[in-house]
Amino acid sequence: MPDPPGVLDVTALVDRARRRDPVAFRELFRANLGFVHRVVTRIYGPSPEVEDLVQTAFVEAFRSLPDFRGDALFSTWLARITVRVALRAAKSRPRRPVPLEQAVACAVDAPSPERVAAARQGLNVLTRLLGELRPKRRAAFVLSVLEGYSVDEAAALLGISANALKVRVHDARRQIEKSLKHHPDLLAALSPRAEAP
Repeated sequence: MPDPPGVLDVTALVDRARRRDPVAFRELFRANLGFVHRVVTRIYGPSPEVEDLVQTAFVEAFRSLPDFRGDALFSTWLARITVRVALRAAKSRPRRPVPLEQAVACAVDAPSPERVAAARQGLNVLTRLLGELRPKRRAAFVLSVLEGYSVDEAAALLGISANALKVRVHDARRQIEKSLKHHPDLLAALSPRAEAP
């Protein structure tokens, strides 16, 4: 996924950050915080630990900046580190259900009462369904379906073949569909409601 065009000159910031410029570090952090938080939350699941994992991803990235050769876009390189941190944590975490209110609050990039209320209906269902997936399937689904990476990009981020990625995404979709059939309450929550929100 290309770095978004805009105000920031990512290449210049990365060069400055490699020379340990603290202002450049802060700018890269601010520019990428929402993305890193979203990916960690979707792969690991909503939890107070997400904030620590986001920090870990940035610490690992900034420590590794001297090794960044620019063969890939900075956003791709950072995504690879973020996925690795989130997957490592998700694999060692015991699976447990997440209360829906906590799921909604944690899954929104910058929680506010208005954004939480607007996102509540679909987001709580999505979070519950993602939480039922095994970490490897969840990561594949998040990257290729929710984050919009191509098959090849998502496979590269996960260090697997394109075919393996497709299998994981297919299995994730089947599991989600099965969950929706077995939990009519979740399916109902996805349906439009007649009453005002």
